[in-house]
Amino acid sequence: MAVCASLLLPLVVLLSLLGGSATFASDSKVSCDSSKPLQVQDIVIVIQSQPHSYHISLAGQLREQYRSRLREEGLTTAGSEDGNHGKHGDTDHVSILLTHEERDMERSWAVFPLVTTLSERADIDGKKWIFIVEDLTQVLSFKRLLDKLSTYNPCEAQFIGRGLYDREPAITHHFAFSNSLSSFAYPDFAAGWILSIAMLERISTQLNTERLQSGFTIDAQHEIAKYVYDQFDSQAMDSVDWLCAGKTSEDAASSSCVTNFQKELIQCEKQLESHDVFFAVKTTEMFHKSRLPILLRTWGEDLVARGDMTLYSNVTDTSIPTVDCGVPNTERGHCGKLYAIMRSAISRMSGEHRSWLVVVDDDTLMSVPRLLRLLSCYDSSEAVAVGEVYGYGANAGFGYSYLTGGGGFILSLPAVIKLIKAADEGVCGCQTDDSPDDMFIGMCLRALHVPVVHRPEFHQARPGEYSTGYLERQTPISFHRHTFHDPHISYAQYLSDPTQHRQNDEL
Repeated sequence: MAVCASLLLPLVVLLSLLGGSATFASDSKVSCDSSKPLQVQDIVIVIQSQPHSYHISLAGQLREQYRSRLREEGLTTAGSEDGNHGKHGDTDHVSILLTHEERDMERSWAVFPLVTTLSERADIDGKKWIFIVEDLTQVLSFKRLLDKLSTYNPCEAQFIGRGLYDREPAITHHFAFSNSLSSFAYPDFAAGWILSIAMLERISTQLNTERLQSGFTIDAQHEIAKYVYDQFDSQAMDSVDWLCAGKTSEDAASSSCVTNFQKELIQCEKQLESHDVFFAVKTTEMFHKSRLPILLRTWGEDLVARGDMTLYSNVTDTSIPTVDCGVPNTERGHCGKLYAIMRSAISRMSGEHRSWLVVVDDDTLMSVPRLLRLLSCYDSSEAVAVGEVYGYGANAGFGYSYLTGGGGFILSLPAVIKLIKAADEGVCGCQTDDSPDDMFIGMCLRALHVPVVHRPEFHQARPGEYSTGYLERQTPISFHRHTFHDPHISYAQYLSDPTQHRQNDEL
């Protein structure tokens, strides 16, 4: 997606000035003492929670699991596991922060705002380690975590994670390290990642000295590692095998793993069928013969036959079939087309009792059974948007997140209704038909206070542009683009399940 600078929000808020010293000079905000044995109270645990009811529930459950594990291992007593409800900084308490509960951590998903915010907290003084996890990251043993971290000096700049490595130059990573991909590791956030208090201070001080540009956040995992590498004399993350993800429970328990992350999608109680969802494909006449046959052959044909999918184009072609959405094709942006689709979808969804709108490009590959399983965990009566989240301006203290369109994005019916109402009232909508649709939708969702939920199972690029370790520890739902790979083979390898009712035996 090309972005015109005139369409982006102006820089309205600068990064806050941060104090401290990476070398722990006298003006440092935090102190560090590596002479004493490491205790769990020396660690700040940060759960990267998202401000939506389902993820708030997951994060709350995870906090309780951590508390129980701490008690079971004899590291805390009942009521002493959470610094949030106890006395901040009290050594009898373990700090477990949920980012959605912290007013100053709204943009923590972009990582740099999280780092700077943590460095400014008064209750960070005296801590040695920052342990950051996602809302489904399992900690198998806190004692094992203490043993592993005891081999490091927290007063030195330490950056620890499960290493991911690009297997080919990736546009999402700006083709970084294209000549030496195996030399650069970046953290898998799902496995948990760790900063020493010295590294936290060092990054914060550097951000204060040289502020980040107010650009895009695409893959925060890669961006934080590259920042450390670029700013601190090519310092590499310490890639460890004890932060784990994607292992079976048995394998994780029998290994040296401190953490694990469940590969399979959670199966919630509610069962969804394809008729609960309205699938809308954005296409144009020039791709009717090249892209649409692939989409239909891999995953769309049955949906079109059942009336669950409509192919929105700039012309009607009953032989495919496509529908003229009433908006001329544009070379980029497609904001006008998207709003036309949403207007059409409202009547269809309301009349046919459908709960979700799924918008994809004509070169998107998607697993419908996996999508339905994921959506079964979300309450469709709430206004919510789900997909792969990018951001603009978040690292500069303003900006917004948005769902990148190539991997597909999902809107609940209440979210669609809010967006169309806001456009009709002149509150928020497209500036022009070729405005960047995903970014303008993101700005509007933020203005309307509709949660935007990140799900890593959606992918803006093709499979080869993602780390093997990243894909192996998840159950992908979508990929984007048909070029530079065989989309039929990629679909069969990454998205087709043996249990699907329809197999593409002819591939």
